[in-house]
Amino acid sequence: MLLRTLVLLLLLLGASGLAQRLAVIGDWGANSPHRPKVAQAMREAHEKRPFDGLLTLGDNFYPRGKPIQAFLDDLPEVRVYPAFGNHDVPALGAQLRLFQVERPYYSFRLGALEVFVVYSEVFDAAQRSWLEAALRASEAPWKVLTLHRPLYSSGLHGGSRSLRSTLEPLLLKYGVRLVLAGHDHDYERLEAKGITHVVAGGGGAYLRGFLKAVPQSLVRAVEAHFGVLEASEERLTFTAVAPGNKVLDTFTLKR
Repeated sequence: MLLRTLVLLLLLLGASGLAQRLAVIGDWGANSPHRPKVAQAMREAHEKRPFDGLLTLGDNFYPRGKPIQAFLDDLPEVRVYPAFGNHDVPALGAQLRLFQVERPYYSFRLGALEVFVVYSEVFDAAQRSWLEAALRASEAPWKVLTLHRPLYSSGLHGGSRSLRSTLEPLLLKYGVRLVLAGHDHDYERLEAKGITHVVAGGGGAYLRGFLKAVPQSLVRAVEAHFGVLEASEERLTFTAVAPGNKVLDTFTLKR
């Protein structure tokens, strides 16, 4: 009787109290000293508290997108949800087959979290129509947009004005609170029009410094890192972690 009561309590409290947990890496598939250190740090974090999946922010394999099995073997043994960047374009077909996705833009739902992966290399009218329809249909408490090229950035490449002008109205209309991107090889958190933007491009490629900080910039770091994204019904938390379990930044969004 006591066991049955405990099980019932867990069922009543469980789903809303248990956060979905994703690892996040951007610009990672490079033969550099940083990549294996970041991968090891992710594996150690996964052993302590397992991830439900791993989300990439593009530039999965340098220099021309051809998959490298040794790099994949270094990752935690979880499902990989890839975004695709400019370095992935020459071997995009091979990567689509490898990661078992039909096209370079898609969405997936994990508990309270729905992630919308955008292909920022070719963002055409068809993809925009798909994205708006998917956002409109979503009933997830948290909607997160993921793409390679950032909308805002103080890094070498900077933010994409064309993507910003196209995507930002949709983000505001459909309540997207967080945008994850790579492309610039650094860590940065920014806020624009009530939306938090994260550039997390320090997953393995050689790091680069910042140019002049844009007005939206809140936190900046030039260190190798990965991210941890956790979503419950009421909270969305992102933590940027450098090898050695050093926390570069953490923040929580609330409904």
